[in-house]
Amino acid sequence: MLYCLLIAGLVAGVGAGEEPAPLSPQVDREAWSPSIRQVFEQLDTLDLFSTATKLGRITVKVPRELQKLPMRMIDEADELRNAGVDLYVTELQFQDINFIYDRTPEWNEDRPLIPTMIEFKRLGVSADAKTRLATIPVGATFQNGRMPVEFLPMLEKGFDVLLLPDSRAEETVLDDVTLKVGGPIATGIANRFFSKKVAQLILEHGVGQTLQMGQGDLITGDMATRLLNIKGDSTRGRAVESLVDILR
Repeated sequence: MLYCLLIAGLVAGVGAGEEPAPLSPQVDREAWSPSIRQVFEQLDTLDLFSTATKLGRITVKVPRELQKLPMRMIDEADELRNAGVDLYVTELQFQDINFIYDRTPEWNEDRPLIPTMIEFKRLGVSADAKTRLATIPVGATFQNGRMPVEFLPMLEKGFDVLLLPDSRAEETVLDDVTLKVGGPIATGIANRFFSKKVAQLILEHGVGQTLQMGQGDLITGDMATRLLNIKGDSTRGRAVESLVDILR
């Protein structure tokens, strides 16, 4: 019994002599302000873009340097690589899209994030599947869907975008999708690899690039007149373009 008490006292003494775990440094939220501001400026641009999609379907061309889909994102990547298939997202079509978010960022431990929900009536994606023999156009149209996304401010680097975070998987609605594999050269290779899963990954990559485009890439000066079928050099056309400039 005395031996047990001595051991207990020794253990207690060792524990008492340990230094307490260091406290995590306090977050300097002010340092994040410029990056947070950049995110909301981008969301303001996307809100204007959203308004345009309610007037008609908008097509966004994905810049060539951002088109290639990283094959590591695809479960069937080994099969695609062995078949010599590469995927390139060429454009997206948006119709009646909404960006839903709060004007106050959330804080995840020591960094901010701006959770956002993308709701849409129609979201189409076009891509090229380049094989050893030919380039096969493929595409998909998603309807009446929802895509959770998180804008992540980056210190001194603007922001990054995380689409379909695992923590919000139950909020994702991308079930209503129609696949397209075009032309007589749609070989068995294309039909084998182009599944709903691959179409969703193409959509994620394309939307992720689009969300980071600047206003000039998303909204051209004559967009309003094209959507409303108004001649740009007419009095009415010039008035509409002036109004769009004011809204910008």
